[in-house]
Amino acid sequence: MAIIGIVGADARAVAIGRVIRKAGHTVCFSDVNDYRTSIAAADIVGDGAYAAMPDRQAEACETIVLAVRWQDVDRALEAIGRFEEGIVVDATRPPSLGHLSGAELLAHKLNNPRVVKGFVEPLETAEFIRIASDDVGARAEVGELIARSGRTALDVGPLQRARDIEREIAKQLTL
Repeated sequence: MAIIGIVGADARAVAIGRVIRKAGHTVCFSDVNDYRTSIAAADIVGDGAYAAMPDRQAEACETIVLAVRWQDVDRALEAIGRFEEGIVVDATRPPSLGHLSGAELLAHKLNNPRVVKGFVEPLETAEFIRIASDDVGARAEVGELIARSGRTALDVGPLQRARDIEREIAKQLTL
């Protein structure tokens, strides 16, 4: 199985890491703010998880999950460097950005058409995990990963639908 990187090491990143481990993949955590939190996240997930610096993580992983606070996105992108060919799963929860979603903005910043919006629902209570991407193959890969973990992926279509996902999550989190 593949090594999947998670940039972020908070409780939500750990929850995503557990889903990925359940699917049989190795998880590599990094944190742009404090390497020690990456180590702690890997320790919580346990066997099959480890910590690395973001640049090393990007070299080792075919897929990166961006699970940082929105204000840390630019630092995270700078830390992982050019990641133009692998899949980037945008698990951020951005503020309203008007006519663009955070995922669309990331795809543009990275010059990467393989950005998938996903893993934004509270994983402890979510019935399904919504995914959106313009790249049908990337969307299918992330959907298969979710299915292998025993969860249900809900494919909502192209990346422009990420706007709907982000708005709905923002509403849920403010209730």
